[in-house]
Amino acid sequence: MSSESTTHIQAQSPAIQANNLSKTYHIYKSPSDRLKQLIWGHKKTYYEPYHALKNISFDLPKGEVLGIVGRNGAGKSTLLQLLCKTLTPSSGDLKINGRIAALLELGAGFNPLFTGRENIYLSATVMGITHQEIDQKLEGIIDFSGIRPFIDQPVTTYSSGMYVRLAFSVATSVDPDILIIDEALSVGDGDFARRSFERIMEMRDSGKTILFCSHSLYQVEALCTHTIWIEKGEIRASGKPDVVIPDYQSFLDRLGNHAPLPEQSTTQSSESAPIPDAPLTAHKTEQEENESHAGQAPSTNRAKITKVLAHADGITGNVLNISSGTSNLTIEVEFHSSLINEIPGVALVIHSAGGQLVTSCGTWADNLTPDLDANGQGHLSISFKDLPLMKGTYYVGVLLFCNRGIFLHDEADPAITLHVTQSGQERGLVYIPHQWEQLKKKPRWQVAKVSDIPEADITELFQEAFDHPLDLEMWRWKYSLSSTPGTAITENGKLIAFNGGTPRQGLIFGQPENLVQLGDIMVSKKARGILTKKGPFQLAVSHFLEQNIGPDKLYSLGFGFPNIRAFKVGLKQNLYCPIDKIIDVSWASTSPLEQQNFSIEEIDTKSADLTSALTEIDTLWQCMKEDTTDIAIGSRDSHWIKHRYIDKPNADYLLYFIKGDAAKGLLILKQHPNNEIELLDIIAPHKQANNLIMAAKIIAQSKNCGRIYAWCTPSSLAWFKESKPSVKETDIIIPGSNVNNPSHAMRIKGKWWLLGGDTDFR
Repeated sequence: MSSESTTHIQAQSPAIQANNLSKTYHIYKSPSDRLKQLIWGHKKTYYEPYHALKNISFDLPKGEVLGIVGRNGAGKSTLLQLLCKTLTPSSGDLKINGRIAALLELGAGFNPLFTGRENIYLSATVMGITHQEIDQKLEGIIDFSGIRPFIDQPVTTYSSGMYVRLAFSVATSVDPDILIIDEALSVGDGDFARRSFERIMEMRDSGKTILFCSHSLYQVEALCTHTIWIEKGEIRASGKPDVVIPDYQSFLDRLGNHAPLPEQSTTQSSESAPIPDAPLTAHKTEQEENESHAGQAPSTNRAKITKVLAHADGITGNVLNISSGTSNLTIEVEFHSSLINEIPGVALVIHSAGGQLVTSCGTWADNLTPDLDANGQGHLSISFKDLPLMKGTYYVGVLLFCNRGIFLHDEADPAITLHVTQSGQERGLVYIPHQWEQLKKKPRWQVAKVSDIPEADITELFQEAFDHPLDLEMWRWKYSLSSTPGTAITENGKLIAFNGGTPRQGLIFGQPENLVQLGDIMVSKKARGILTKKGPFQLAVSHFLEQNIGPDKLYSLGFGFPNIRAFKVGLKQNLYCPIDKIIDVSWASTSPLEQQNFSIEEIDTKSADLTSALTEIDTLWQCMKEDTTDIAIGSRDSHWIKHRYIDKPNADYLLYFIKGDAAKGLLILKQHPNNEIELLDIIAPHKQANNLIMAAKIIAQSKNCGRIYAWCTPSSLAWFKESKPSVKETDIIIPGSNVNNPSHAMRIKGKWWLLGGDTDFR
């Protein structure tokens, strides 16, 4: 430890020369003593001298980074103010060669009534920068500060974080020869502090002279080329950081400034202790509150430790009893990062019960970059084979650093307590061999093949989701045309969610395309409220959409009819886009009907030979297709009509040919127990649509049904406008797929032609 009064860092042209700098304050017991000193001070001293600094001498060459450490009250800030000439030394000489920019205390040099922009000019002018130079640097200063929306507001409205952002941006943007930084950076949020350190590193690498005063000894050692330790106003030691910092740390340990680490319970725990301030907490930090009050959105550019867990000798917990030299210790670390263009590094430290550092290691030192999943979650472990710690109690801390191991994002220290026993009497500290291993955390929910799911599980989930039993015959009919009936989501091998899809041929503006109707979106009640990006609902829907629907997929377009809650969830999670809506239309059949020039012929769907009827249906569909070149419509050929209305289990539909001089169309109805008839489908040219409505009224009267109703889209309603139906809006939105080129789905927005038969699978 050096006791010399003068420290020569290097024998080269100095940026700063300090020779026996001292600063003494007069401490008076009362105001009257101050007056007495003015009058009779030549005869008697009425104050107590306080020597904030005593004979500080050093030469700081250009291009060096000097770290200044010491306890609170040691004189560090006083020294920096002398160097910046905001204080006058009581004695000694000081020479500064170059322009100084300083961050000593929050907002120093700012006029609180000026705007941020005006204070940039004020502060830079004080540093000797010309107005023209400030103009050239202004936009860069504002951009780096991140407070552009408030730059023309008075700084009295700024939060502490906004103050330091602007002050640091000015100080480091005016190209100073010497940059002096006190603890002012500690008030910045994590993202700004990280960017600030990046800029300091850039300035250091470009040859700027930097004085860095901090209580973060790790950062001082990582950033600085030389260190001065000040104690009680004097230089206690000076030299390389890797020499001075350990001496200073030992001094702090002996004084007990670092209180002993708290003893934890020796009870074995099977669960990990929660890490304070994990990113899942709903509470804001003080910095976030300050920025919110100033109108600035809190930064999400941060990294947090979320869980630390240890395993040894078949026991899992945060407090473990282990045997020296025989126990294998594995520590799992989980963290969350929303950092931009950076993956944080994980460090691990082990301290003795007395606070002495035993060992440390970091992923960046071992050339390991942790993996992050799509949600920014990292999960890895570190293993120590045959742990060679001697008997005693040890504490394990986990820290998240920047990828260069300089800036600390978060720490959990202590996170693990180790009680070590041994057979021998040896004592001492040892190096601990270690090996990193990446861990791939198994997702809670997984995509499974529907063919691998027992039908009993499907039946059970259907009952739970829709509150009525599943007819397996109906289920098999519904998906009989599909080679991939849907997506299944399992939890521990048990079906927890399902999203089905029924294929359908269609015409999009007259051109044939493969379509699929989404249906049976089922989620177990216990998981229904989990609406995260990796939750069961999201997985079931997104997997089916991503794998099956899009311009180059099995199905070009998808459509469905979810309830309003499911639609809003899908819309919020960017799964659906609204392509059309459902409206409810109805016609009264009670008024007398005039004689019409057509006949009504019911189709016997139970007939063994439907060849003639199906041929006629295809003829009608060919006529209808000619009127659909400006809309999107599902095919209504004989194949689809037979599957949909004739082959359906327990089918109870009424199919009628409406005929005149030439076949006018096909009408498909369903009579309900409340003596109402539902219009499900028509196949006819546009000009015959209203004739089919008239025929439906005749049929309704013959069955003593007073009302006909239908679900349809505005495009299909336009075909029936001359029949003057009653129209009622519904809250049902028809969604399309919002993945795999959403614009492909949105091209049919508002042009989807359908009737209730396109939706009814009851």
